[in-house]
Amino acid sequence: MEVKKILLPVDGSEYSLNAAAEAIDLAKKFSAEIILLYCSETFQNLKQFKDFSVESLEYANQVLTPVRELLDKSEVTYIERVIDNSPSEEIAKMAEKEKVDLIIMAPRGTNPLASILLGSVTTRVLKQSPCNVLVVHKKP
Repeated sequence: MEVKKILLPVDGSEYSLNAAAEAIDLAKKFSAEIILLYCSETFQNLKQFKDFSVESLEYANQVLTPVRELLDKSEVTYIERVIDNSPSEEIAKMAEKEKVDLIIMAPRGTNPLASILLGSVTTRVLKQSPCNVLVVHKKP
């Protein structure tokens, strides 16, 4: 398997940091580029409030900063994307649009109750993805 582009969706959980470490290892081995992705699922009716949008961007920055630090330290090539939509849909769309070879993600995020009630983002990505998905199960 040739890996030139890796999609790394993150959500701020410690599990995401473990997925990032795995993505960095594989990016180094394959000389691959990483696409760092954060999806902010803002409710449509709240977008009209300017303060909410600013807070959403500030939160995205908080989520991305620890992963950016790991990526910068590793010296792998990466680009960053922040998208405001459903994570599972956007992850699959981004993988297809960017012709990603591999998605590396955590098995669960910051809200275990939401995954029980709404279904796991990881499970939906596994079903919708146009490429291979590596789920990193390392415990934080």
